[in-house]
Amino acid sequence: MRIILPFIILNSSFVMAAAPAPIDYDKQVRPFLKDNCIACHNKTTTKGGLNMETPELMAKGGESDKGIIPGKGAESVMYQAAAHTWDSEMPPKGNKVGAVNLTPEQLALFKAWIDQGAKASPKKVQIIAWEPLPAGLQSIYAIAVSPQGDFAAAARANQISIYHLPTQSLVTKLTDETLLKTGLYKQPGVAHRDLVQSLAFSPDGTRLATGSFREVKLWKRSAPAAPAFAPSAKFTATQEADNSIKLTETTGGKLIAHIKSDLAAEQAVAQHNLTAVRAALEVTYQNEAIKKAETDATEQTNRLKKANELAELAKKALEDKKKDIKPKEDAKVAAEKAAKEIADQLAKVPQDKPDEALKKKNTEALEKATKAVADLKLAQEAFTRAEAAITDTANEIKLVTENEKKAKQTVVDAKARLEVVKKAAEKANADRDLIAKTLTTGLKKAKSLQFSANGLELIAEQDSGPPLAWSTVNGKPIAPGSTSATWTLERSFGTGDGKSQITDRANSLAFSPDGKTLAIGSGEPSRSGDITLWDMATGKLTTNYAERHLDSVFALDFSPDGKLLASGGADKAVRITDLSTGKVVKVFEGHTHHVLGVSWRADGRLLASSGADNVVKVWDWTTGDRRKSVDGWDKEVTGIHYLGAADQIATSAGDNKLRLITSDGGEVKQLAGATAFLQSLATTKSGDVVLGGDQDGNLREWDVATAKEIAVFKP
Repeated sequence: MRIILPFIILNSSFVMAAAPAPIDYDKQVRPFLKDNCIACHNKTTTKGGLNMETPELMAKGGESDKGIIPGKGAESVMYQAAAHTWDSEMPPKGNKVGAVNLTPEQLALFKAWIDQGAKASPKKVQIIAWEPLPAGLQSIYAIAVSPQGDFAAAARANQISIYHLPTQSLVTKLTDETLLKTGLYKQPGVAHRDLVQSLAFSPDGTRLATGSFREVKLWKRSAPAAPAFAPSAKFTATQEADNSIKLTETTGGKLIAHIKSDLAAEQAVAQHNLTAVRAALEVTYQNEAIKKAETDATEQTNRLKKANELAELAKKALEDKKKDIKPKEDAKVAAEKAAKEIADQLAKVPQDKPDEALKKKNTEALEKATKAVADLKLAQEAFTRAEAAITDTANEIKLVTENEKKAKQTVVDAKARLEVVKKAAEKANADRDLIAKTLTTGLKKAKSLQFSANGLELIAEQDSGPPLAWSTVNGKPIAPGSTSATWTLERSFGTGDGKSQITDRANSLAFSPDGKTLAIGSGEPSRSGDITLWDMATGKLTTNYAERHLDSVFALDFSPDGKLLASGGADKAVRITDLSTGKVVKVFEGHTHHVLGVSWRADGRLLASSGADNVVKVWDWTTGDRRKSVDGWDKEVTGIHYLGAADQIATSAGDNKLRLITSDGGEVKQLAGATAFLQSLATTKSGDVVLGGDQDGNLREWDVATAKEIAVFKP
């Protein structure tokens, strides 16, 4: 036995073959299925109702049968189709995605994987090996401007520049210190590892959200520090007898600005002006409502007139039909009587001596009687219809009378509302004019006039109260020390890796009007469009609207009252989510390409969207219908914003056009100066300033009132 035993052990392999190694679906099977099967059988293009993106979905099958039966490869329809032993051969010949037949080796592997139970590969967290972005990436994919209009942010690649608009100066480039510690970056000024796709300032302007791959960072602006003073050889400031201040160039004495107001007064005027514009918008809307109500009332009056006319015709017709019945009844009785008399005579004629003339007369009498019966029936039916017409017209008159009454009351109510909003508009205008008068009398005698160390601020120290400051570029009031404000990273949303709650790129950001919630739009391209809501106080995820769109979400905007969230995506749709229920309450369809921007009008009644189909669409939220489709662009309309509380929309596009239009599609003006593809758009809360970022890295600023370019911030 000691000699034989080793022989048995050495040759036992032919009796007990080693089990085949488990097949890794992700590494061995999915690659050839992705190229030749999943291209037509996925979430977006589900041919035959079959989705092959996961083993679970394959097992579920489609319209024909279960796709795969774990453990039974040869019996699985999907394998039979790929092996061309089923009714339909897959992939079909001449397909448009370039799919080819599986090779014998791939077929064998596919069958073996099913025989092994068609198991999915163990889930793995994808580890990204980050590298510095290539030098020279300058396109500005995202810009934002603080509601007060003092700061603007521009994203170039993974760098974010903060500009102080009143002084037209660069304040800083945001730096995430943890990225410097990785060793990938040697210089400050890097905010993210990947391209920055979205930016948004909080309503109070103290925070900036920046979106990149699977993460959003929140940066906090520090309170302005007391600026350091330094003598200026360039500027001279003198206070006049009326307390106004003249800022001049020291050499030559050129007047830069005649300052008559401070920041508080300017902001008060801006707020009152916004209120006045909003009131004017409401007056316009109520006038439109009156016209619509009057048109409806006129239509109901005309309809009532028509109904009364029909009622008179119906009454006349009923009388005519009623008169027609008596002769028909008499004719029927006479015809039946005549037919009976002839029939009685015919009955007395012997059977063997037929009277042909009498028989013919009998036949004619019967036909006449039958016709008389039919004529009477038709007359009776006509009478019944005439009676029904009387009832119908009576009901119509009742209904239209009620509708006319309601329509006329709607006109009365609309006119009453118009009077209310007119008074509100008059008050808003009066308040604005009153506060504007304080601009010339608002300044007090300054204890001293100084210049900041960086030469960008003129600062007036007061005997009592905080100092005041103005830009030395144009004399605009500013917050003292704002030109040297610092921004620090406060927190991050999402982890930036495979475990992140943010899917793929954070393409869009929006703060709720109260600043308590941050909405992030993302999604895996061609797979899902996700929206997540985050609590600003805690930084925690509060709501996840997974797969709210069928493709990546590119645009978000909260309604003015904060109750609704509009979103636009690569699935060509605009969706409205009711935040109280989390349900989609409306889907606006009509774009034929990606929706790149959405914006609510200040009154929340209209919503505008822009698309890669070179058009802008305006949707009426009050009726749920499309109000207008506006064209006139040669390339994608990349950005869209309603201006302040007015009925004007700012748009940016790839054809270098920055156009201002109305909700009805009329062009107000064009802002000239852009020389490259405009990638992004931002406006101030009041709508007095518009900014556009282009593919060459230029950030341009325009004054809306004059349509003039104020400044250009180059990369």
